[in-house]
Amino acid sequence: MKKLSLLFSLFILLTAFTCENEPLEGDFVSDTELSCDIATQNTQNAALAFLDVTVETYAQLCIAYRNALQVQIQFCGDPDGSLQTQIDSIGDCGETNTDPCDDATAASAQAATAYNADTSNLTLCSAYKAALQTQIAICGDTDGSLQIIIDELGDCTITNMSSGTLSVTAGTLNIQFITNSAVLESGMVIVNGSNTEQGANYFIEFQVPEGTTGVDVMQNFKLTLNDGEFFPNTDGFDDFTNNITVNSGGVIQGTFGGIVTRTDGADLNLAQGIVDLEY
Repeated sequence: MKKLSLLFSLFILLTAFTCENEPLEGDFVSDTELSCDIATQNTQNAALAFLDVTVETYAQLCIAYRNALQVQIQFCGDPDGSLQTQIDSIGDCGETNTDPCDDATAASAQAATAYNADTSNLTLCSAYKAALQTQIAICGDTDGSLQIIIDELGDCTITNMSSGTLSVTAGTLNIQFITNSAVLESGMVIVNGSNTEQGANYFIEFQVPEGTTGVDVMQNFKLTLNDGEFFPNTDGFDDFTNNITVNSGGVIQGTFGGIVTRTDGADLNLAQGIVDLEY
């Protein structure tokens, strides 16, 4: 297995530099960008191969997929930690001689935990689906319960994605969270939004108990702007506040604003915050 792992890693590393001596034509693409593209494609190929896993091929394909993820991190980075989450969910690929079914079951359980913590993350959704499909291939699905979960996840591009408005003005920056979701889980409406267009790196999240309306009912509010995390300020001057006016019938509506503070102590004023989503 170690030999196979080493050969796979060497293959990707060598492949990443196959164009190094080609003449330059047209737009210049750096070696780093090219290597990242190739590593990403190799990961996708390994993931597709892993979907067809059997008991006999589990260890081989699992190790290949894990190595591809590790090489992708090396060349592309892993800013949101999603690639490392997938590596963690894979486990040791049966290298400790454990039952492949136990490994597959544990991997899907870990993937479920990661996905349920951020149901708007399409990468985590895809990883969860892949883990469930692997579990079915290795362990079977006698009662069909695993396939039901896969069907509910859909294609991981539109599942739980709401049409509606989630926006805020942060300082002088008007932010529309283009990708947004409102999901009801265990009596809590969980709202997430993101905007990563044209180099932006904006995220928002908060929770509201189902059916609860009124002032300051949001919980666990966090705004992320370019890797800086902001949380509600309660120092007594223009404190962060929110007012949820509708929270029933699958609809959540309200407003929010006020001072939020970055983890390093910097303050930021939020204004015209609007949530109007279906869940």
